[in-house]
Amino acid sequence: MKTHQFEVAGVKFRSKAFDEAQVQRGDRLTLILEPTNKYDSGAIAVYKGEHHIGYVPRTHNTLIHEAVAQRPAEVGVCVDAAWKGGCWVVVNIKEQDGNSDVEVSQTAG
Repeated sequence: MKTHQFEVAGVKFRSKAFDEAQVQRGDRLTLILEPTNKYDSGAIAVYKGEHHIGYVPRTHNTLIHEAVAQRPAEVGVCVDAAWKGGCWVVVNIKEQDGNSDVEVSQTAG
């Protein structure tokens, strides 16, 4: 299992949606690819239900993109911490090659 942790990017530009979503620790989130995004064709949007609350930081796009595109059922996203105006998430991706005992942790910096 590969584990990625990061603060959701762009929340300040989506503050109304973030507030309406009432993001809390333990919430399950959804990642949606945005290949037509005018700023980043590798963009991955973060949703809570119908609310688009932000993006996966660009530094993590390539690490997560393939799994979301090819194996979305093997990608789990959960809020680890939430506060007014932001949240920190954990993304777990099941390994394809049988090395599921190996865990890699990368944090945004």
